[in-house]
Formats: sequence, C-alpha cells, structure tokens
Amino acid sequence: MSQVSSASHPTVCEDWSHFLPGFTLTHTVHLVSRRNPGIVSTAAAVLEGETATVDRWAITRCGDVLEQKIVLGEMSEGQAVRLRERLAAVEGVLRTRVEHHFVRVGSAAAGDVSERGR
Repeated sequence: MSQVSSASHPTVCEDWSHFLPGFTLTHTVHLVSRRNPGIVSTAAAVLEGETATVDRWAITRCGDVLEQKIVLGEMSEGQAVRLRERLAAVEGVLRTRVEHHFVRVGSAAAGDVSERGR
C-alpha cells in the first residue's frame, strides 16, 4: 500500500488574503491547443460558465498550435485550479498551466508587474 505525501500534492488554499494584507491574488492561465478557432470559443464558454473575470486575453499562433494567455481577475486559488482542469479537458487542448500572482492592491500597473520581473 502506497502513501501520497503532502509534499507531492500541496493543499490548495481558498483565501490567501489574510496572509498578505494589501495584496490580491490573480491568475494567468496558459493554454496550448491545436490550431482550431473553435477551441477559443469553447474556452470562452468555460470562462463564462465559471464567471471568471478576464482582464487580458492574448492568442498567438505558433506553427500548428495556438498559445493563449488568459489573465484573470481576483478569484481563489482553488477556483483557478478547477478552471485550469476544465480547460485541460477541452478537446484539442494539448496542455494548460496556471500561474498565481500576488498583486499590491491599488497598483495601476498590476498586470505589468509580473511581466517586468521576467
């Protein structure tokens, strides 16, 4: 009988706001799929069904694939993980990942902070 350690499956926290007052948690979903515009429509329907607030959505074609970068407004870590899992299940999606970002509340350039740090 095998045991799964908590290190290999970290706990998802629903609300981090009490750990970092003055910051909000936002997320960026990266989605790579086959070059099929229907996948973009399906992803939009998934986002709408989850009532996710989309701050930015960029789509880039790279050869035979579409790369989508979807920046989402405030939602919990758990919601973002569930959203990523739903998007990963869409037919034609090759891979997804989600980045969690703490952004200082009231920052005018909140979306630019993570970009400049790279």
